[in-house]
Amino acid sequence: MKISELLKECPCDEDIQRLLYDGLDYDGSSADLIMVLGSRKACDYRVPEAVRLYKEGKAPQMLLSGGQVQETSLGEMAEWESMKRVALSMGIPESDILAEKRSANTVENFRFSGELLTGQLPKGKKIILVTTAYHMRRAMCMAKKLMPEYDFIPCPVQKGSATKENWYKTDKGRQTALDEWRKFGYYIRVGLIDDEEV
Repeated sequence: MKISELLKECPCDEDIQRLLYDGLDYDGSSADLIMVLGSRKACDYRVPEAVRLYKEGKAPQMLLSGGQVQETSLGEMAEWESMKRVALSMGIPESDILAEKRSANTVENFRFSGELLTGQLPKGKKIILVTTAYHMRRAMCMAKKLMPEYDFIPCPVQKGSATKENWYKTDKGRQTALDEWRKFGYYIRVGLIDDEEV
């Protein structure tokens, strides 16, 4: 079933689970780079997962993408800076960290990261993509559309109120999932993602 066909249905729990979470578990693959998408809480949730992957030898470098200034747990600063501080504090060498410092949203994460990697990471290389679980489908769709020269491997972070296992258990988790569901139609209409099979 195409994403657009799924969106025609009323968003029942089964369909939300299918669109946002199914088939996106990390498969343990190694890659050439770990890419972490920024957010206000990325330094708390996403970076520790990326550090774990790095220390397990899954990739030799990480790219921290996010230029928006946010109120993070480390204070008000750009997303990339909060993420880098945590990565360094957890033992990642500065030489193995790349930072994309201009993006203000997910689309720009990929556009500017693609520019940054030109000449640094050859086409056809693999990238492990780290973001929040509920955000992973849309992020993977955008990665394929905006950085098609690379092969992306999803690694969703299952923490917070909208994980694969708990999104339907609280009003907050349910609202987060519904908000994400509603974004797909717009992104397909404006050509930022393809109408994929799910």
